[in-house]
Amino acid sequence: MELYIGQNLKNFRKARNLTQEEVAKHLGISFQSISKWERNDGYPDITMLPVLAHYYGVTIDELIGMNELESAQALEEINKQWEENRNNNNHSANVQLMRDALKLYPNNALLLVQLSASLERLDGTESEKKEYLRQSIEVQEQIISYCDDSEVRGSVLFNIAHAYYRYGDYDKALAYAEKLPNAYKSRENALVLILADEARKNAVAKAALEPLMWSLALHLKTLSETENNPAYNEKISQIRSILFDTKENA
Repeated sequence: MELYIGQNLKNFRKARNLTQEEVAKHLGISFQSISKWERNDGYPDITMLPVLAHYYGVTIDELIGMNELESAQALEEINKQWEENRNNNNHSANVQLMRDALKLYPNNALLLVQLSASLERLDGTESEKKEYLRQSIEVQEQIISYCDDSEVRGSVLFNIAHAYYRYGDYDKALAYAEKLPNAYKSRENALVLILADEARKNAVAKAALEPLMWSLALHLKTLSETENNPAYNEKISQIRSILFDTKENA
């Protein structure tokens, strides 16, 4: 279970414009202890909790982060139910589950992404499915308007570009697609260039192969269709064999 003491101690201290040294001096402990707690490298002794709570004028529950812990547990249960519903193709239940959850956790990026995905999986007439797609686009617009997590934004920008294309709004689909970084300026490429840890660099390189293969296949298939040249499709199989033939690469 993740505890929130470290982040809370840091937040309480900064809200009062105090340095670690000032807090340490008042409590009669070393500033290294304060630093360690705020970095989550360790926790205060249980006898220090009421002292710290009194110093910052909060309850011990607030210091520990009981509300955050309860919220995290509740979200975990909601996400488990979403997974179960998805596996059973019960997407209408998931739409309602996410809408209800967002009343408690508004603007939660994961819940919004899951709502968008569930809306796009709903069945119905062509006009109904187009309305579900419009609602999904609206949810994705909401995510982009506030979320500053680069990975979430990148994923949503990609999805919304495709959603607008399927909705029939080519101009908006193109506008969103052009906001995405090019293939070279990706997280995986940056990491393998700068990582010093060889084991992690190796893991990143291997993890990049599957999306790289998907990208290559997509573009080679496009070239095959636009140039009416089936040779490109043969290259897809050849590249896949080179990348994923474990016997050859062993």
